[in-house]
Amino acid sequence: MEIHKTTGIALSSIASGEADIICNYFTRDSGKRKFVFKGLKKSKKRSLAATEPGAVANLVYYHREDRDIFIVNDSSVEKYFPSITANLQKIFHLYFILECVEKTSGYDMADESIFILLLSGIEVLSKTDYPAHLSSFFTLRLLNHHGILPDIQACKICGKRQFGSFTMDVLDLRPVCGSCLGENPSGPWQRSAMLPGSIRGYLTACTTQKFSALDPGRYPENDILDLVFNLSMFIENYFHTDLKSKSFILSNRYR
Repeated sequence: MEIHKTTGIALSSIASGEADIICNYFTRDSGKRKFVFKGLKKSKKRSLAATEPGAVANLVYYHREDRDIFIVNDSSVEKYFPSITANLQKIFHLYFILECVEKTSGYDMADESIFILLLSGIEVLSKTDYPAHLSSFFTLRLLNHHGILPDIQACKICGKRQFGSFTMDVLDLRPVCGSCLGENPSGPWQRSAMLPGSIRGYLTACTTQKFSALDPGRYPENDILDLVFNLSMFIENYFHTDLKSKSFILSNRYR
C-alpha cells in the first residue's frame, strides 16, 4: 500500500455507516475516483468541508491497485466558494454541473482538461449573475470535450442552415427546424422544448467563445432553461442515466 497525493473537486458525497463519508471526486491526475473518509462524521478535529460538493480539496490517501475505493489519510480545502453556498439558485446549478461531470465520466480515466473545465465553471458560477447561462455553456463545452456534440447548425431532416424556431432530437441532439417538425410531428424530438432561432447564435458562441465574451442579457432565461432541458434529455438518453439535479433548476420552468 502506497501513500499518494492528489487535488480533486468533490462531486457528491454520502454517509456510510455511523461515521464514514464516501465521496466522489474528479481529480486532476486520475479523473473520477471514489474515496472514503473513515470516522469523519464523529471527528472533532477534522472538518467536513472537503466533502462538500464543489469544494476543491487536497487529499492524501492510501493507494492499492486492486481497490476501487481509496481511504483518505488527510485532507485540506484548497478552494471554497461561499458566494455559491449563500445563493440557492447557484447551489442548484452547481449540483447540476457537478452531476453532469459525474454521470458522463468513468472511474480512473485521467482527463485534466475536464478538471480544468469544471474548476473554471465553478469559479465563473461563483461570480456570474446568469447561473442558467453558465450551466448551458458548461454542458455544451463538456459534451464537445467528450466528442459527442453534433452539428448543431443544420436541420437533421432537411439539412437547411437558415431557419427560425427549432427543437433538438433527444437521441442525437441535432436540430429539427419548425417546418420539418410540422411535417414530422411524431419523432423523438416531440419530447424536447421548442427554441427560438436566436438560440442558434448562442449555441455557436458557447462553442467558440469564452463565457466572459458572451452577452447573456441578450438571451432570456426561460429560453436558456429550455435549452438546458434539451441538453439534459440528451445526456440521460446517451449515457443511460438520470440527472436528478435538473428538477431543481427547471422547477420554475416546468411545473
